[in-house]
Order: sequence, then structure tokens, then C-alpha cells
Amino acid sequence: MASYAYTANTSTASASANIATDKIRIATSNVGIQYTTSFPNVAITGTVTCATTSPNVTGSGTLFNTQLNVGAWLGNTTGTTVGIIASIANNTSLTLTANAAVAISAANTRYNPFGVAYNVANANSEMIPPNTVNNSIIVGQGNIVSYLSTAGANSLFTITELGAPHDDTGTSGVNATPALGGPTGV
Repeated sequence: MASYAYTANTSTASASANIATDKIRIATSNVGIQYTTSFPNVAITGTVTCATTSPNVTGSGTLFNTQLNVGAWLGNTTGTTVGIIASIANNTSLTLTANAAVAISAANTRYNPFGVAYNVANANSEMIPPNTVNNSIIVGQGNIVSYLSTAGANSLFTITELGAPHDDTGTSGVNATPALGGPTGV
């Protein structure tokens, strides 16, 4: 079992590194957290260009046909939503369900095949109160935990991987190590 320490804050959702097992334990300290589990946002091959006045996205060196899918979330490298994919014409041209939410000019982007950004949302997240251990959180190997503090202070908590990894990770990308935490062995 590997255990990692993280720090949650109230202003910006953060995400764990990819989880190596299907099940985890989260233990909070003096401040609770709000969390959700999801597939990580993954960098796409090539660069894209889009404008907020159009739903059209153009790629350069991209593999839209093989890497993306209709309904997938598309975002910039900071995790801001660009849009949801409505159709894919070829490897360098796709259309969003609405005009792009942010403009991108020949820059790298990220995607999530399930159409959901990793940021914590009230509608699909759960709370763990202060000084609590939750031993039965199903994540899915290779996925991530996104989190926020529930109070006005930073919250230290740990994620412990339960069980053993298996060959099928279920993901095709790796999330970068978060700025405010793990994985650092505890």
C-alpha cells in the first residue's frame, strides 16, 4: 500500500496523481475536503486553434479521429473548458456543441473522453468531514481524485492506495504532479 500526502485549498480544485489501484482510503485532518473521482484530462497530440466566435476547432499535427470522441471535453492546459465535441470531420477538424468558451491559438490542449472536466463540481462530488477516515472509495486504477478544502484554510489529507495494481489501467494518460501535494511517500 502506498500513501501520499496532499494539501487542499478553497480557491482552486487540484487533482492527485494517477491512482495505482481501484480502491483508496482518504483520511482528513482538522479540515474536511470535497472530492470527486474521474478520468484524468490528457494532453492531445499536436496543437489547436479556435475562436470564441465559432464552434470550429482546427488542429495541426493532431489525431482527432483516433484520439478524440464525440462528447469528449476539450480544455486548455490550465483546465479551462473550451467545449464539448459535437462532431469530428477528420484528424485536423472538429466542431464543438457551441462556440469555444476560450480562444486558443496554435497551443496544446487537453481532453477527457467522458465530457467532464476534472474540477470539483457540487453536483457530482462528495464531502469528507474533518478528522475522518473513509476506507471504501472506488476510483478505478489510473484515474484521479480532484479535491478542494471545505473551510477557509488549507487542508492536509492523505490518500492510501488499497489492494494491488493490475495490468489494465483503464487510462491512456498521466496527470502531472499537483502543485500543492503528493505523491510524496508518507
